[in-house]
Amino acid sequence: MKNLLLLLLFLGLSISCNKDRKRIQDKAYLDPTEQVKSFPLDSDVKYNAFYLYTFTEEGKRYLSFLNYRTTQLCFYDFDTEKFLFKVKLEEEGPNGVVIPTGYYIKDFNNIYVSTSAYSGLIKVDTTGTITQKIPYGKTDTGYQIIPSYMPSSHPCNTPVFIDGKMYITQNNLERFCPSDKTPLSVVMDTVQKKYVSLPLTFGILTEKQLKSNDDRFSRIFDGKNFIYSFYVDEDILVASIDHADVKRIKVKSKYIDTPDEEQPLNAKNGPQLNLELARYGDMIYDPYREVYYRFAYPKTELDSKVNWWGKAVYGRKKFSVIILDKDFQIMGETLFPEAVYNPYVAFVEKEGLYISRDYQMNFDQSEDFMTFERFELVKNE
Repeated sequence: MKNLLLLLLFLGLSISCNKDRKRIQDKAYLDPTEQVKSFPLDSDVKYNAFYLYTFTEEGKRYLSFLNYRTTQLCFYDFDTEKFLFKVKLEEEGPNGVVIPTGYYIKDFNNIYVSTSAYSGLIKVDTTGTITQKIPYGKTDTGYQIIPSYMPSSHPCNTPVFIDGKMYITQNNLERFCPSDKTPLSVVMDTVQKKYVSLPLTFGILTEKQLKSNDDRFSRIFDGKNFIYSFYVDEDILVASIDHADVKRIKVKSKYIDTPDEEQPLNAKNGPQLNLELARYGDMIYDPYREVYYRFAYPKTELDSKVNWWGKAVYGRKKFSVIILDKDFQIMGETLFPEAVYNPYVAFVEKEGLYISRDYQMNFDQSEDFMTFERFELVKNE
């Protein structure tokens, strides 16, 4: 018994030393602080992972999200973690939006929803009144903006506002337009109702992406560049605002040999494969520390006895975060413990990176709160 305890202690110390050694080798890593924010959910609110944002208004910080598959927008005080109010959008009538399919909030004066009932974005206020409808039109090249755009925090494809114009992403839908004619992003002048196609198109897809039938990506803006992170590509694309200058930069995870080409199309096993295959994920820009975080999902295996349909909302079981400096050079990569966090829900605040602790396949976790742990960026001098 004594020898067994000594062996377990040795193994624990060995694992700890290996983790510390990897951290020392990296120029930077993410360190858990165990400081957790918990936002209460009432019985009407469903756990959400795809339409959640933080924003600041008059010096106060807020958290807001779309109550999934309802017409409710929920608002919280970020610092006190207290629930504030809900905005219930009407389904019918002059202010009707039916059911929102996407959501983005910049501030209380700029709240946008998408819906399958309208080919465009709908701007609403905190009373649920529609203040503007922004229709999708044809661009300067004759491209018809695809009505499937749904602003979301995962995949991160939120609208970007520059000089009064709105930059939104597009989907690659061959039945509407060939890939090499479909821009990754378009620009909308919401006042003049003018539309511009940016020159970077889905024609840049690699052979591996085409084989995988997975052309999903996230897009962020750092104030100077648009950065695209495709799920089946270890490279990122860094584009100037007008997308005339595009650089391809390798950002490879040490935990992924190469993204899988397998196509999870089977109706029975597809949802499980989508959560098992090696993929890259969203990127987040941290303006407070001038670094980028790229999520990566090494290949893993899940319990085949579980019905994984609809479980993607809880994120990936296994993941890492690659840390890039302002020149997109890798500073380090942090591998997270499995089945604890939901990497589909993460955001940056002045005090650090927050990642959801709600991997709800861990049945010890409560469904009555949304919880986020703060991680500190540590740099090795």
